[in-house]
Amino acid sequence: MILYEKKISDSDFKKYDGKHFCTGWYTTIIDKSSEGYQVDGKVLFKFQKNVISKDLMDLAIETWLKESKKKHSNRGTAAGIPTGETNARHYTKTGQNEGSYIASNISGYFDRPLREHRGILGTIVACRTTAFTLKNMDLWKKGLPFVEYCSKLFKKFAPKEYSHQKKEYLKIHRDLKIPKTVFTTITSNYNWRTACHTDSGDYPLGLGNLIVVGKNFTGGYLGFPQFKVLIKIEPGDFLLMDSHQFHCNTPITVSKDGYRLSFVMYIREDMSKCNRKKIIENNTYFI
Repeated sequence: MILYEKKISDSDFKKYDGKHFCTGWYTTIIDKSSEGYQVDGKVLFKFQKNVISKDLMDLAIETWLKESKKKHSNRGTAAGIPTGETNARHYTKTGQNEGSYIASNISGYFDRPLREHRGILGTIVACRTTAFTLKNMDLWKKGLPFVEYCSKLFKKFAPKEYSHQKKEYLKIHRDLKIPKTVFTTITSNYNWRTACHTDSGDYPLGLGNLIVVGKNFTGGYLGFPQFKVLIKIEPGDFLLMDSHQFHCNTPITVSKDGYRLSFVMYIREDMSKCNRKKIIENNTYFI
């Protein structure tokens, strides 16, 4: 068991939230199948090289590439803090509190309502099918073998954490989870270099499942800057990670006709609370 210790304390590292780190920051570079643990014994990462076939990666590209190019402003500090600013979000001329627009999208199911329905529902915990899955059901179903295979890899390489996540998955309404997996939600990112952040709203006893596909690009490696550990994840690799630790990407260079598409698969932590159906303006929620 290889243990990795935080090189900067939690209190001192808070100032780096929303910042970027290049390869030179890291003292440990992982480019082979490897496992790393935190000093308390919890998994930091479990990394496997070349375990996802080209056919499955092509399926993922065919399913998610087009939709993943759409830009949104709801990724918080992961989208970075603009130069001269102290916060990732700002107020627009119309009074909306938004972050930077980046190509990051969710599919599957989510545990927060649409903004326009929050007041009507009277709660911020309301589970629903995402717009991508709802509007592209045939495409969504076509891409599920890719997601199912990643769930099998999770079970194979981290059976303990998989078991925890499976127990949580079984508590969730059948209409709010991805079948034959232990996931409810997928985040897909197109050519996006994430800034330093921790994931919020994910089930804490599981692990994030990270997969990268694409062509004609370099970089975008996943780093844990507080531990100074960098993982050189590339297409075909599979990474299980503690997404509640600070993480970010190195710079991404994309050549002509190239792109980098990454996926994070997980359970939203409030999904098991949603069980009573409520319909608002043709939108089905579970609250």
